Amino acid sequence: MAGRGADDARPVLIVRGHTAGAAAARPDGAPAERAVDYVLLRDELDARILDLADVEASRLARLVRRVAGTYAALSVTAFRRRDSATAFVSNSENEAIIIGLLLKLTRRRIPVVAVGQYPAKRQKWAAWRLAKVHTHIHRLLPLGTVQAERLHALGLPREKVEVLPYGIDTDYWHPDRATVPEGPRPYVMAAGLQHRDYATLVRAAEGLGVDLLIAAASPWSKSADQMSGTPQPDWVRVESPSLAELRDAYAGALAVVAPVVETDFPAGTTSVLEAMAMGKPVVAARSEGAGDVVADRRRVLRRGPLRATSATYAGRFGSPSAQGQTGLYFPVGDADELHSVLRWVIDHPEEAAAIGARGRVVVEEVHRVQDYVGRIADAVRSGVAQGAAATSR
Repeated sequence: MAGRGADDARPVLIVRGHTAGAAAARPDGAPAERAVDYVLLRDELDARILDLADVEASRLARLVRRVAGTYAALSVTAFRRRDSATAFVSNSENEAIIIGLLLKLTRRRIPVVAVGQYPAKRQKWAAWRLAKVHTHIHRLLPLGTVQAERLHALGLPREKVEVLPYGIDTDYWHPDRATVPEGPRPYVMAAGLQHRDYATLVRAAEGLGVDLLIAAASPWSKSADQMSGTPQPDWVRVESPSLAELRDAYAGALAVVAPVVETDFPAGTTSVLEAMAMGKPVVAARSEGAGDVVADRRRVLRRGPLRATSATYAGRFGSPSAQGQTGLYFPVGDADELHSVLRWVIDHPEEAAAIGARGRVVVEEVHRVQDYVGRIADAVRSGVAQGAAATSR
């Protein structure tokens, strides 16, 4: 498998999932489906997708998966295609670390570009500090500025690290495409599953006079015994909606809350961007790693840790709307402050609507999936060009 001909040389795009049946990029005028980032990237780079079907088709990869896990199996399967790969592209630093190490051990130079989900996690420090696999990674694209700065502190050169604003399909997540659900009472909502603090949200919502919708199949699965087995008030609903139903739920909400736990990476970004794209005021927990997307009217948190609340991607990436307020922050785990913020949103519907409208504009200017894919593709092309220049010397 390692010896495919150069005539088929293309980037290898690693996807941790099954991609069979994935639609091509959505044509204009056909808005039924949501644009998928790896499909857009495949088309942009004319890349070959490598996914779990390739792992399952290989006896060696299946063995690696049993012994070392899915990331290792995908990485080994991709590395076996090194002779026909012009670059390796991954949505996670986990594959990049393994492929970078394999390239280093075999003294090969093939550009590796990866989105950084949680690249400076403590368990990965040895890869950067000791193995120094970054010498064989062309570009790492962390989704948060805190993670980028920690990578620099771990020894990665600044030219190898480039912050990447996450992107969503702003045509799919659009107020005009939603049907507002009917109900007897207004509601606030939250969405997502991992790294959420729904116990704080439930306490904060008590006494607001509105319902609370939590769009998650099992919102406390990452918080052992935090709420499991505890009866919830009748004004709390926990649902597992489809994407279309989630879009409708966003459209009807008074506000969307991102009650994440303390993290140093940008947990909750997807739901925050979806809500902003739907024109909703976002109320977000200001964890250490989640200060890049929402801009509050205050410069720092009013309570809790001294953390900035207005330094966002919008300014860094040239958004004309960078100076406008696009949401509100509260300290992680602070139910009283969250209650106060939600009370303000409920009592000031016109101001809240203006905040939501500015959020929609900023998402269109900075966080479109097309721009997200374009930035990754630019990094890949840079690596391929750099490799070609080195070969021609």
